[in-house]
Amino acid sequence: SAASDVYKRQFVHFKKQIMNDNTNKRIDFVDLTKGICIILVVMAHIDGAFAKFDESSMISCFRMPLYFFISGIFFKSYEGFAGFLIRKINKLLIPFTFFYITAFLLKYVVWKIAPGVFHLPVQWSEMLVIFHGHDLIKFNPPIWFLIALFNCNILFYLIHFLRNKHLNLMFASTLLIGAAGFYMGKYRFELPFYMDVAMTALPFYAAGFWIRRYNFFLFPHRFDKWIPLFMAMALTIMYFTATTPGMRTNSYTGNIAQFYIAALAGIFMIMLFCKRIKHISVISYLGRYSVITLGIHGPILHFGGQFVSRYIHNEWVLSFTLLFVTLAICIVLTPFFLKVMPQVVAQKDLIKIR
Repeated sequence: SAASDVYKRQFVHFKKQIMNDNTNKRIDFVDLTKGICIILVVMAHIDGAFAKFDESSMISCFRMPLYFFISGIFFKSYEGFAGFLIRKINKLLIPFTFFYITAFLLKYVVWKIAPGVFHLPVQWSEMLVIFHGHDLIKFNPPIWFLIALFNCNILFYLIHFLRNKHLNLMFASTLLIGAAGFYMGKYRFELPFYMDVAMTALPFYAAGFWIRRYNFFLFPHRFDKWIPLFMAMALTIMYFTATTPGMRTNSYTGNIAQFYIAALAGIFMIMLFCKRIKHISVISYLGRYSVITLGIHGPILHFGGQFVSRYIHNEWVLSFTLLFVTLAICIVLTPFFLKVMPQVVAQKDLIKIR
């Protein structure tokens, strides 16, 4: 009947409005999760004593998948592909370009002023490294993630429309694309601009998108009293399935089931932990502006590591000193970026959207 159709349209509109409100609502513990994640990333790039944490694979199995998962939580299609694309250029490609060029120029200038001091034989040809498969960006290694995440966003945008009428096809497409990316890594078939990495990461991104639709996970719920039990279960799963993935190179030591099961278990464990804790000022601040720490900690470690290592020779003391010094510098510099150049650190749009 006509009245029934009107009622259904109103209900659908009301449901969409609720979902949009939830999507726009800031979730404090997600900032804490991002903060812990970026700290783990910094620790991985310090290496040294922290490399021992990765020997058991318990941390490395979820560190980068967690970043893709969190990004999926905040997915929105906006007003269409053009608007979506411009927003992702503002949020990901512009910060990548800024951190890519400035890190290279910084090392090049230092090398010219004091050649040999920091062991920096920098060549202009290194600016083309991004076009060479998955080669390490030596002058700022961590920022490869921004390109991979951009591609993951585009991939998910192209398939997420299937959820309205072909939900099973959407799930199947997500899993198929993820499996294709994983086995490309296994057989060392590389795609440019980390597209194969984005394919492997797509199931994590999609999982984040769907979790946002279920309030029992992100918002207070009666199930929260069982969080310690759920964390223990996730930790047990990780213990038996964790492997050491190399997401930048799209290389994996375990089988596909181990990779995804261990990563998802680690993701849920750390997010449940953060849901219980909710907020830690310094770590949550790092999480909220994690793109800045991601973009600048590589050059800080390069210069700071060589300086600090001259005076500290104990492996553990050196690693923790570098961690605290690097994070402290990132915290100090973050307000500068936010005030002086927010457009290049994903806080304001450089390309205006009509």
